[in-house]
Amino acid sequence: MFRVVKIAALFLFFSLTPVFSQSENVITSIQINGLKKTRYSVAEKPLQRFLGQDAKSINIDQVKMVILELGILQPISVVVEDEADGTGKTLVVEVQEMWTIFPVPVLFSNSGGLSGGLFFYNANVFGLNHKMALGGILQSSGWMAVTMYNVPPLGSGHFGFSFNAMFNSGERRTSNEKNETLRLFNANSINIGTSLQYKVNNDFNASFNVSYVNIGLRDTENPVRRPDSGAHFLQFGTGVSMHKSSWDGFLSSEENFSIRYTVSSDISSSVWHSISFRGVYQKPIMPGFKMSFRGGGTYKTEVPVFLESGPGSAEVNILPNSFSAWRYAGLSAGLEKSLLHFSFGTISLYGAWQMVYSYGPILDDRFDYGLAGFLRLYLNRLAIPAVGLGVAYNIPAGYFQFSFSMGMSF
Repeated sequence: MFRVVKIAALFLFFSLTPVFSQSENVITSIQINGLKKTRYSVAEKPLQRFLGQDAKSINIDQVKMVILELGILQPISVVVEDEADGTGKTLVVEVQEMWTIFPVPVLFSNSGGLSGGLFFYNANVFGLNHKMALGGILQSSGWMAVTMYNVPPLGSGHFGFSFNAMFNSGERRTSNEKNETLRLFNANSINIGTSLQYKVNNDFNASFNVSYVNIGLRDTENPVRRPDSGAHFLQFGTGVSMHKSSWDGFLSSEENFSIRYTVSSDISSSVWHSISFRGVYQKPIMPGFKMSFRGGGTYKTEVPVFLESGPGSAEVNILPNSFSAWRYAGLSAGLEKSLLHFSFGTISLYGAWQMVYSYGPILDDRFDYGLAGFLRLYLNRLAIPAVGLGVAYNIPAGYFQFSFSMGMSF
């Protein structure tokens, strides 16, 4: 009998030993050093996905990417240390806070002309990673004032919301693929919107938004295809998105897909529907060198001119910003290479082949294709992108355009 008990005890010991040994290598706590203004919970919440993981399987670059995605912290180091009682491991992250409060000069130059302005920007309001912007832009054809406040979801199972308001006064111009004027008139517009977001898990998000748009026509000298009257709309939209990202020490890569449905009404009897999608797939070939595929599109019923879309919805750059259509389907395939890597940032070169189908009320069906290239500067310590220089050539149209931007993007 004693022999049987002894064998059973030995069996139990050896069967449980791997469990106890395994628990010693599991991430059981998180420690973040270097926070000054940012609330500890804001930095810790996204890192909780690593709790319970085997310490040997932790991807350090992935941990850094999770920190970078907050947009307000720069990861300095990531190490795994033993717990004092020896029961597990601690994920220790050293961070440096980015510059998040400053006035931002904004400058854009492209086929639509020159625009410049000034914004006050706070990327970390109350240390909670809330975003706030207030400012204005003076354009060659008018001016615009914008205010925005965004509260991102803190983590999985949490809600976030945003509010924005914009007033725009100036020229409304629609062009063809060669940037030749097809429509021209002056108008004032007010756009007020709010959005509710829900973070389902680390990768998936859902959103619902509502907005009000009011457009009033102004006197125009020599108008072209001017609408008969202004308009006001109520818009309701819902969408889902998937997002994954990684970092190779030089450039970030992402896998992103979103789809959105919107219904618009002029508060009478007319209703218009639209569905849009966007997809991004980026993959590092080697550190500092990645391939990138971007696609996008939108399908709208025969909407009024005020609800038409620009080529940005197709994720392409070969059409002028003033191009306008009801429907798009676009694809961009390219490569991005880090040229110079400094302690304060990275300079990269990106080149792509692009093609896009469009359909609108004036030009009907079109298919365009061409090349685009960009020189980009990513700054580590700034919570916003800073400088971009780009060129694009539309081969069927024989149209070349240049773009330069400095400042924030919303």
